[in-house]
Amino acid sequence: MARAAAKIALFLGLAAVAVVSYLFLLSVLRGKLGNFSAAVPAIALATLTLILNWRFLRFDEGSLAELGFDAPRVRIRQMALGFVGGALTAEAWAVALWFVTSASWRPAPPFNSAAAAGSFSFIVFNNAAEELLYRGYLFLLTARVYGRSVAIAGTSILFALLHIQGGVPWQSALAGVLTSGLLFAVLFARWHSVPLVLAFHVATNVVQEVIGLRISALTVAVPQYPTSPAAWSSYGVLAFVALINVAVALGVWFSTGNQHRADTSPSAG
Repeated sequence: MARAAAKIALFLGLAAVAVVSYLFLLSVLRGKLGNFSAAVPAIALATLTLILNWRFLRFDEGSLAELGFDAPRVRIRQMALGFVGGALTAEAWAVALWFVTSASWRPAPPFNSAAAAGSFSFIVFNNAAEELLYRGYLFLLTARVYGRSVAIAGTSILFALLHIQGGVPWQSALAGVLTSGLLFAVLFARWHSVPLVLAFHVATNVVQEVIGLRISALTVAVPQYPTSPAAWSSYGVLAFVALINVAVALGVWFSTGNQHRADTSPSAG
């Protein structure tokens, strides 16, 4: 167990170096590559995290197939289903916003396809780096040594803490990011497929930006409110988002297939 803890620490340390390098590159390239100034550093970070996972898995006599990088037809189908699931989940968040605040949507300013391509590329590669960091080798090793529940909780808490460090308010991080991390982790625990979880994660971000829950070059409609939202309403929306995420996660966790995997997997001790 001590050896596993050392490997976890080493993996996180090298991942931290990759993230610092990403932030440095992001600063250096700011505005210099036009619409893709943020996407290029994200591509570099995704590449570094993929290499990191590959090297650690290889050291343990494993392969990237353990993360779902095999059987292309199966993974493409999983990605399609994951994208649909993520889109539906984000749309449920929008319904929660409408229910609590009576928001409606109006068209956004003119759409810029080049800027939208840059935003979409950033989402894909940034999310790929996140999934490889939180739901990759780190998750597998933690689950193997400490148990799957610890891996789900631990990686999700780390996911939320780093978003707080990045400037996300703690309320949003607790209700939205943490519960989203739990959902992503449960999906990975169920299918052991980074491509599936990545597609789900990308869809939630894309739909949020398309319908203006987060404003970006992808936004085609923005919410407007009949009156200024009351302070309590933001907490009501966050509570609904958390409930939606937890409900979906529990549905996956208690699925028949998940129970079968749990019953037939070797002891994590």
